[in-house]
Order: sequence, then C-alpha cells, then structure tokens
Amino acid sequence: MPARATVAERSTGSAADILGGKRVLITGGAGGVGRAVAARMVAAGARVLIADRDELDLRRVADEIAGGRQTDVIDTVTADLSSGPGLGRVFERVDAWLGGIDILVAGAGVGSGPLMEMAEPDWRYVIESNLASYVACTQGAISRMQSEKNRDGMVILIGSISVHIKAVGESVYNASKGGVASFAETLRKEMIPDGIRVTLIEPGAINSAMQPFSAEERAAQMAEYRLLPPEQVAEAIMFAATRPAGIDVVTLRIEPLVQKIH
Repeated sequence: MPARATVAERSTGSAADILGGKRVLITGGAGGVGRAVAARMVAAGARVLIADRDELDLRRVADEIAGGRQTDVIDTVTADLSSGPGLGRVFERVDAWLGGIDILVAGAGVGSGPLMEMAEPDWRYVIESNLASYVACTQGAISRMQSEKNRDGMVILIGSISVHIKAVGESVYNASKGGVASFAETLRKEMIPDGIRVTLIEPGAINSAMQPFSAEERAAQMAEYRLLPPEQVAEAIMFAATRPAGIDVVTLRIEPLVQKIH
C-alpha cells in the first residue's frame, strides 16, 4: 500500500500526493459517474470500495479498473442502501476491508415520476434511496472519522441541479435531492470543529441510464451539449477531493451547455 502523504505534502501536491493511501467508499459505484470516480481514485493511489445494487455490474466495473489483475486497491459490496440491512452490509465491508474511511462519495440514487403517478411504496423508496441513504452513509462515515480523530476526512454528496429548475414531473425526486442540498450545507457547518469537509456536487442532466432515452438518443443529446458526460461530473468530484487541507469546496454546480430549464 502506498505511504500516506503528510499534511504538508498534501498542501501543494498532486492528486496522487493527496489521495495516495486514502480509504474511499463510493455508493452508486456501478453507475457511470461512480465508475469514473472510482477509476480516477484508484489511479491516484486510493483504496476504493464501490457499493451498488447489482453484483454483476459491480464486478464488471472492478475488473475494468483493475485491468484483470489481482489487486487490493478496489473491492465491491452489493447492497440496496434504502434498507438498514443493506447499509449494515456496506459498513461491515468498510471496517473489514478498508479498515476505516477517509472519503465518502455518496452517489446512489433512483429516478422517479410525478407524485400522483406513484404508489406510496414507490415514492417512499425514492426518498429512502436518494435521501435517507445519504444521511445514513454520512453518519456511518463521520462516526468512523471521528473515532480515528481524522481531521482530514471528507464527505462528497451528489445532489442535482433539478432542485433549482423544479421541472414538472420531478416533485418526488426534487424532494429527495432538495433534502440532500439542505443536509449538506447544514452539516458542513456542524463538522468544521472536527476538520471534516462536506461538499455538495450539483450536476445537470447526465448521460446515464436514468435518462428516459435510448442509448442512441442520449448520444445525440450529448453531441448537442444537452447531457453531461459522466467523466466530467467525475472530474468535478475529483476537483473537490483534491483540494489541500483547509480548502472547502462548499457547492459545485456543473451542467451541460443546453441544460433543460422546465
């Protein structure tokens, strides 16, 4: 395992200086953004645990990042983070494989429809997946950082530009992502005495399977600058994750040039 950089080295160093040896949990790790962040974190020398609901997708991502080689820098855990047992499974793996945590990137989530087109179990699942899981994962991560007196810990929460647009049909989704935004901005103030940084990333429309379009339609929209490449959202996350100690990226909003506005 690479030696962990000192605070002085991290203050002016490269991504590898800052992230080398860091223990990272990425939820939603099998999605486009999660995959891109995991690849960049591993390349910078971090040890990364990716969590998501589909075991085959997770294994595929880990194999791609590892290049088919035996490695101890990336591992997977299959869990539905909307449930207590799923959350418990993730943090059991955090403790057993990572041995603690330095950075949480919370990006798990699901889409939704308008409230009146959803049954109660369905909208509750959206809230549990997109908001409650963020709160629970953040609490689990910070409690471990505090127990280690880790004053260089970081929590990066993936929100959404949708809370500013308030598009018709996204009432339930916006309820969850609006909660994430308020949670992140308030928690950041609470964590300052511990030296733990909290960042909110608010992407616009991303080229992902959550979009209600075929792969061909998404490619066309990418060409028209209507969808963000997942890699660009990952770069925004990496920007926040590689700031030196004492520098806090509070909120970072990134969107395609032609972002929908209603």
